[in-house]
Amino acid sequence: MRVVIVDDEFPSVEYLRAHLEEYPELEIEATFTDPAEALSYLIRNDCDLLFLDVEMPNISGLYIAEQVVHLHPQTNICFITAHSEGAVKAFELNAIDYIPKPFTAQRLEQCLRRIKERPPVESESFEFLSQGTDYSLNIICGYNAEDVVLINVQDIYYFETMQSTVFIHTKNQVYRGNKPLSFYEEKLKALYFFKTHKCFLVNLSKVDRFSPRINYTYDIFFKDIKDRIPLSRNNVKALKNYLH
Repeated sequence: MRVVIVDDEFPSVEYLRAHLEEYPELEIEATFTDPAEALSYLIRNDCDLLFLDVEMPNISGLYIAEQVVHLHPQTNICFITAHSEGAVKAFELNAIDYIPKPFTAQRLEQCLRRIKERPPVESESFEFLSQGTDYSLNIICGYNAEDVVLINVQDIYYFETMQSTVFIHTKNQVYRGNKPLSFYEEKLKALYFFKTHKCFLVNLSKVDRFSPRINYTYDIFFKDIKDRIPLSRNNVKALKNYLH
């Protein structure tokens, strides 16, 4: 069984590696302390078992899990967590395996036994868990044709929905998203993203000016690109409150 470990705390990685090396049927293929490097690797490479820390800088382990099971549905995922009792209950409700920090050899053995005895958890369980958990993202996945690309959130100008597909606009490229606009709105709200229209989510730090139109609507112009985005009448007051 091919294993990958992702945890931003190096001592935790080494502690888990030492315990896993006691199991001859397990082969540790890679370990990561940088979640962005981990996601880049996991996009290109599958594994049988992924040990994944939940709370990491820039990318939540929950988001990584969603992307991995979408690309490699046969991957078994075991979260490493120092979360509260409420989060643990959420894992258990969705039949998702986890080991708490610090874990015991007995708890690890129990986790491995359960993984061997049942099929991988379906992607819907990870999506449900992610939707119900408050976290922010500094890096997201986008698609360029069939290639998966990691995008720095600060490079994004706006998200646009067309015919149920979300498109991610950067300065020089447009990528396809794999989540609904409501997901990006929720996870990026702490990073100055605002929904200006039912079809648009805008990075306000990239905005140059707002130009009034008829019927109390506005056009939004950006600093470095020529695109023009609408600000709907219904969202004008909400934006003013947000900015003040």
